[in-house]
Amino acid sequence: MKYNKVTTGISGRLGKDLVSKIINGKTFHTKYPDRSQVKYTKEQAKLKVIFKDAAQFAGDIVNDPVKKVSYKIKKGHSVYHAALADYMALHMPQKRPLSKKKIATLLSHPSLNERQNKAVKHLTKRKYISKAIYQKLTAVSKSTATRDLHVLVTLKIFSPPATKGAGALYTLLS
Repeated sequence: MKYNKVTTGISGRLGKDLVSKIINGKTFHTKYPDRSQVKYTKEQAKLKVIFKDAAQFAGDIVNDPVKKVSYKIKKGHSVYHAALADYMALHMPQKRPLSKKKIATLLSHPSLNERQNKAVKHLTKRKYISKAIYQKLTAVSKSTATRDLHVLVTLKIFSPPATKGAGALYTLLS
């Protein structure tokens, strides 16, 4: 079916059976994801707890009219998202920054291309990179991003992602 007036523009889920999403103005319907087989690492489990607590904190701010009005937000941000980001920033485990010498060593690796160097530089400022972020950063196809990231893992510059698929996040090995 190419165009359905009833379901066009709908997003959300219907029970545990159907998920509707709007991507680039088009409505897509998919099966509800089965996450029962996903095995989380200890770090991921800790981060899930932090995020759950952050969502609770942000919800409490939004539901209290006095706190909501007095909460400082940046232009274009909602109170909920600002509170969520603030909580996460305060409670996320801090990674020890790499030395300038270590960064220079990584960037001078003879096997790295310009795109891969861009990704390494990205990770010196941020905690992780996903395949989607790599694609946007380097303007390459999904398959090229996959190959480039695989090379970075093979060279032991990036840690292999803890999960497979769209949520896979790569970090610098220290």
